[in-house]
Amino acid sequence: MSFLPIVLAIASILAVFSWLTGRRLPIQGRRPSRSRSIQRDRGVSRSTRKQLMRLVGGNAAVAQRLVKDVQVHNPGRTEQWCWEKAIYDIERDRRV
Repeated sequence: MSFLPIVLAIASILAVFSWLTGRRLPIQGRRPSRSRSIQRDRGVSRSTRKQLMRLVGGNAAVAQRLVKDVQVHNPGRTEQWCWEKAIYDIERDRRV
């Protein structure tokens, strides 16, 4: 008795189930997706980056300059903290 047809049937069922549910089957040695590495690039969450970029009108150079300035004045703080401080500073300045 050959097990090949049974194995192929099981593989087909798993493939159809995966396709219908939108799940990916686990693959050995698979690298994390690029979007996930961008999301936590240097320890800063995607939502924090988006918020600062929205506040500076999408100007990445301005956002980087603001974060760099916060880092210079607050050595030892995390990258996430510096991004949040830059956001806080912009919002504070706009309230005045």
